[in-house]
Amino acid sequence: MSRLDEGFTPPTACVQWCQLRSYDLNVLDDGVAVDLEWWNDHLRRAGHDIRLRGRNLDGKIVTEGTAIVQRNDLRVGTELTAGEHPSLGLLFLCAAWQGSHRHRKAMRRFPDVSNPHLRHPDENPFAKTLAVLDSCIRNRVVPDFPDGSWSGWPDAPGVGVALMATFLWAVKASVEGGPAQLIDQFGVSTLIHEGWLEDPAVTGFTRRRYDRYVELLTGWSNEIGTRPELVEMWLVQRWSARLHQARDGSFSAPTLF
Repeated sequence: MSRLDEGFTPPTACVQWCQLRSYDLNVLDDGVAVDLEWWNDHLRRAGHDIRLRGRNLDGKIVTEGTAIVQRNDLRVGTELTAGEHPSLGLLFLCAAWQGSHRHRKAMRRFPDVSNPHLRHPDENPFAKTLAVLDSCIRNRVVPDFPDGSWSGWPDAPGVGVALMATFLWAVKASVEGGPAQLIDQFGVSTLIHEGWLEDPAVTGFTRRRYDRYVELLTGWSNEIGTRPELVEMWLVQRWSARLHQARDGSFSAPTLF
């Protein structure tokens, strides 16, 4: 763990919550309801041949209406995307899952992954983002492109920090801090509330700051004897619970949150 984070240990509530949960049941089976028509209509209008699918309550793959997408569906070779570019399909599936989650801060937003600075009219507008995504899948690390941004993240138009982190988790990529993990504003807000001295805005996270964040989650999970995904889930749900209780006007910290 970073020297800056030494002594910053997981809260007792986090330890108790994680020890009572299962990675397979609570992380991989974490499902959301996705409006397939909304996403596929936006994909069509944006010029993508990609289409998203989901599952009904029986687990059967469906192509219309509102369907379930589980976190376990966010993986290379998923059955829930169809189209010419699997990596781009996976990115949109990650965006759909992330933006439909009731406990997370992410809003439903369609990522515009087209390059606004094309050199030639016949150039593929999605080529720059595709190159980054394909490299992530091929090498399972964040690519270090020569034209990367000042923040250390590769230049992938339309892909923000939170979505890139979800994609990296889906392709089982690693960063310097450990296996890539999801990052959500609710979770980071919990860390700040608990005393983490970092930039509170996820949108401003540089690669170095994200690496430190992953290192912290990995360190906490090792100390607890669990998986970093469960630690991240506790952070997100802790803040979500605080918000719901504050809205109800009856906030008092629950035992396990």
